[in-house]
Order: sequence, then structure tokens, then C-alpha cells
Amino acid sequence: MGFRGSSSLKAAAFALVTVMLAGVLSGCGGGSSEIKIGCFYPLTGANAAKGQFNKNGTQLAIDDINAAGGLLGKKVVPVYEDTQSKKENVPNVVRKLIEQDKAVALMGEVASSNSIAAGPVVKQLKVPAIAPTSTNPKVVMDPEDVTKLNPFYFRACFIDPLQGAVLANFVSKNLNKTKAALLYNIAQDYNKGLAQFFKERFQKNGGTIIAEETYPDQTQDFKPQLTKIKEANPEAIIIPNTYAENGLILRQAKELGINAIFLAGDASHAPKLIEIGGDGAEGVYLTTLYAPDDPDPKAQAFAKKYRDKFKEEPNSNACFSYEAMMVIGEAVKKAGKAEPQAIRDAMENVKDIEVPSGKFTMDPKTHNPLNKPVVVIQVKGNGFVFVTKVTPE
Repeated sequence: MGFRGSSSLKAAAFALVTVMLAGVLSGCGGGSSEIKIGCFYPLTGANAAKGQFNKNGTQLAIDDINAAGGLLGKKVVPVYEDTQSKKENVPNVVRKLIEQDKAVALMGEVASSNSIAAGPVVKQLKVPAIAPTSTNPKVVMDPEDVTKLNPFYFRACFIDPLQGAVLANFVSKNLNKTKAALLYNIAQDYNKGLAQFFKERFQKNGGTIIAEETYPDQTQDFKPQLTKIKEANPEAIIIPNTYAENGLILRQAKELGINAIFLAGDASHAPKLIEIGGDGAEGVYLTTLYAPDDPDPKAQAFAKKYRDKFKEEPNSNACFSYEAMMVIGEAVKKAGKAEPQAIRDAMENVKDIEVPSGKFTMDPKTHNPLNKPVVVIQVKGNGFVFVTKVTPE
């Protein structure tokens, strides 16, 4: 009786250990039949229109990967979390994806400030993240020492020093304008950074900034700043802000009778810019990451695939989320296992994979992709049209 009881206890203990071990393996991606990728995007709030494109692009890539057999014989499963476009929500959202959902790699955010807010968490919990469309240089830097890389943060897109330089060169050399004004959100890293990088190159080109106005978050009335800018009579007005802010700025500028050329960055590449800006958005130039009417066959093929699935035109957020997910997929394959540290190590060495905007190679020294082109587009009618593409040498 005593012997049989001991045997039962041993069997029960063995079963318990087996269950616990299975849980641990599932948590680190080793024993599960799925590989979970955490995606923290702004699906509601100020950047919701952009975040939905990121989600669609991610889903398209995961569908392609799973249709080709998945990764390491396992199905890839996305876990989407909404940051509500709020920086203060990001740390908890990222922590949940890692600790509760057991994501082995992350994608996000859209806004540079929100990606920067995720930096300390991914570094502490040692899970790699890739920002599809956050262009501020600080996104991939160590939050405790911005002179060093955050070993767990990567990026799929170009950075703002390049975008700002291309924007300035386009104003100076393509449009032949020498007098510019700036209007931007002083509370956001992306807006401040892009304004600064534009200014540095424009002045180096011989141009003059004849007015510089700023505003805080939640601003809806831009007419006081626009009135001052109008009095300075610039030839070009640079508005490195998000689509929602710029839609209002363009509509109010039209109401004030401002006739200067407006230019913005990739954060305005969303149909909502035109919807909000109305006639004021006509003719605005944008620097961005991708254009569906880029004559490159790979860009065209991605646009067709996206249209077929979502019945709308893709934008840069959709394209670069697709590319970022493909980078994670390649890293998992190179690592040979779905474990965060191994994926991180492999992600540093992703090289020459084919993506819609060209070939993707991660620079291990910067955690940024090498040689990503900057595309210039313009609002015409109810859409965006391709103007030119600048590939860094």
C-alpha cells in the first residue's frame, strides 16, 4: 500500500514536471507549434490611420510566410496590441506582449517617440524589436547612453538625417527655392528631428529659413503660426508633422490664402491627409519610403498583392511593415530556432533579401538598413503620384 502510494506520487510529480516543462518550452518558442510575433501599433487615436496600414502590411507578410510553409515548420501567429497612439501606453503594451503572450520578436511602433519609449523594455527583457517606419535616429539607440546602440532594437526604414537632406535638396535643386519656413510640433521627436535635419542641409545649400514656428500636442488652430509665416512670405513651407496635423494646417493655410509650396515627410503619407486637408492638400510634396506607382517591378508587384487583399492603395507603412516582417522571418530561419537572443543575433546579419523597395541588408554597426531609397511623391486629385526616387550612394 505504502509502495503503491509512493508510485502514484512519483507519477503525479512526473506529470506535473512534464506540464511545467511544456509550458516553459512553449514560452520560449521551443516546443510550440506556433511562433508568436508581437505587434504594437497605434490602431486607435491620432495615428490610427497609419497603424492600420502597418497591421495590414504585417498580416500580408505573415500570410505569405505561412503559405510558404511557415518558419522552422511552424505557423507564424501575430499578436496585435493597440498603443492608442499614446507614448505612455507603450511600455506596458510591450511588456504584455513579451511576458504574457510570449512573443519571440516584436514589430513597432509607428511614431518615433513611441518606439523610443519601447527601448528600455525590449532591452531589459532581451527580446528583439524592429521599427517598420520610425525614422528618428534615437529609436535604435541605447536609452541609457544614446552614443551606443540598443542591442535589441532594429529598424526597417531610412533615418531622418537622410530624409531631411533629400527634402532640402529637392527644395533647393529641383524646385529652385531659397527662402523656406518651418512649422512643426515641438513635443514630438520625429517632427523636431526632421525639421532640424532639413534646416541643416537647406542652409548648407545656401537657403535661408525666414520663419520658424512651433506648436504643442493637441493643437487644432494653426492660424496664429500660419499668419506669422505668411507675413514672412516664404517660397516653401516645410511641415514635418503627422497626417492629421498637416491636414488641418493645409486646410487653414488655404483659408488664409497662402500660396507657397508645402512639403512634408513620410508621416503624412496617408489618405487621411487629403481627406482632412481638402483642396489645401493639392500639390503638396512628401518624402516617403514607398510609392505604389513606383515603376520598379517589385514595388508594382507588392501594390497589386496589397490591392487584391485589402481593396485599397498601399502606402509606406504597409510596405515597410511587410519588409520588417520578412526581416524577422529571415532572422528566424538563419537562427534555426525561435528564441529571442538567437533571432536578435541573426537579425544583425540579414543580408540581400528581396523586398518590395529593393534589397534589404541590415547594417550591424547601426541597426539600420543599408542604402534605403527616399521616394518623393505629390498630392494630385484624390491620391499620391510618384515624382522621383533618390538612392543614397
